[in-house]
Amino acid sequence: MYASDIVAGFWDLGFDLFRDKTIFNAHFIEADILDTESPLNVLRGKVDVLLVNQVFHLFNRERQVTMAKKLVYLSTSGAWVVGWQVGSSHGRSLPVQTQTGGHSGSAGSDTKLFHNNQTWQELWQQVGEETGTEWSIETSMQSLEAWGYGKEDTAWMGPGAVGFEYICRRTG
Repeated sequence: MYASDIVAGFWDLGFDLFRDKTIFNAHFIEADILDTESPLNVLRGKVDVLLVNQVFHLFNRERQVTMAKKLVYLSTSGAWVVGWQVGSSHGRSLPVQTQTGGHSGSAGSDTKLFHNNQTWQELWQQVGEETGTEWSIETSMQSLEAWGYGKEDTAWMGPGAVGFEYICRRTG
């Protein structure tokens, strides 16, 4: 089992929180998935299940396509890409102000694309066409309140913010 995050410190915090460093036997790779020279490249074509939580909605559509193509690069035939994130019942982009010196980005204005069922299908249709792969997609949306978020947690997201879950199966 492999795990990855852009900052190794997050992984260490998890070990501290759950006190499971001696029993959780995953191999951690600190990496930026959008980096073409990513240390994740050693896993090319070897990963059967990719759990991707709370990541896609951090990026605009162009970067989401790049990230999804990297997941295809890492995946085996028959692989699953599964996860959950913030979505939007309207499938919309949210303008954000980016920070200076961030990973895979630059300071200035950008957008974050919050998906709904249709926009997620469209993303994976494009990725499949550009990578010569086929994907079966299942999605569901739930209220963020059902996920335990309060109104103060979601006010910045605007109307229509939802919890978005997905299963993408590589079928060809």
